[in-house]
Amino acid sequence: MKKKQIIFSVITAILLFSSCREIKVKTSVNKDGSFTRMITITGDSSEVFKSDLPYPVDETWKREFIRDTTGHGNYVLIYKKPFKNSGLLNKEIDQDTSWRKNLKRNIEVDKKFGFFYSYLVYKETIKAANPFTGLDYKDYVSKGDLLWLSGKKLALNSIDSAKIEQAVNHAENYFKNVLTKEILKALKQGTEKTGNYDNRDDEFEMFKDSITKKVGDWDFQTTLDFIDYFNKWTPDTYVLKKMKLHLFKNLDKKAQLLVNIYEMEDYKVFVELPGIITGTNSLSTKGKQVSWNVNPQSILFEDFEMKVESRVVNYWMFVIAGIVLLSFIGLILWKSRK
Repeated sequence: MKKKQIIFSVITAILLFSSCREIKVKTSVNKDGSFTRMITITGDSSEVFKSDLPYPVDETWKREFIRDTTGHGNYVLIYKKPFKNSGLLNKEIDQDTSWRKNLKRNIEVDKKFGFFYSYLVYKETIKAANPFTGLDYKDYVSKGDLLWLSGKKLALNSIDSAKIEQAVNHAENYFKNVLTKEILKALKQGTEKTGNYDNRDDEFEMFKDSITKKVGDWDFQTTLDFIDYFNKWTPDTYVLKKMKLHLFKNLDKKAQLLVNIYEMEDYKVFVELPGIITGTNSLSTKGKQVSWNVNPQSILFEDFEMKVESRVVNYWMFVIAGIVLLSFIGLILWKSRK
């Protein structure tokens, strides 16, 4: 972590500027519930081969590299693989070795038989990824803020832009306070474990504002720095070194995950289903295809769910029903003639 690297300045940039490459993830579902997954990356030749992708790919995926024909001088890298069921895809996702292994993701593709019709359901869930739980984010970030941060509402004028800035400030305030609280907790637990703790909570609280300032400026290389800061600020010497790996290393992991989430590239998820779309929570529907935008803010505070259902006509059931009906009518006629 670089000195004075303010994470939440990056938030605004993420909301206002697009990535150097475009990532699309498309799932084409078949009538039997099997599906094909395709990841398309568009960008310049150096960008498309970057390994950080929304989902892991390996040598079992078919790869195709082509030149973009739109005239923008870009290149297109396509990964494609068929799956018999969603369990096989989830198994691959569970084997992710990147930082995204910390994200809890699940995909369900299900087929339900309904006599004359079958219903195909695609559901993908990304659990809320906020690594800090010491404070309730709802006390800082409103439902309206979440709409702006997640991109579910877009800025159309200067008033909307001001609302986005306000939402960013609320999120910044939350993370400053929750990280400050967890650092104070680690300091207190550290002194408690070393036997030098005399219920002096007030003394720790005296330095809360100083800790918050350094957290807000991201003025630390590691949360272990706060041990040294605290020993400089207080006239007493607290022996905290023994606890640093147990308490502060865990905080570092959380802080790094937060950084990774905010540096995550936006990507778009497309799902195409056979039949007629009968229900979805997507805001973008075009024929048999729906889509969602996935960005850092959309997965940070709340579970992000993508769901769509379609209805497919079982023509063979109509044929069977017709045969049964005709047979029944024939039987009645035959009995009546007797």
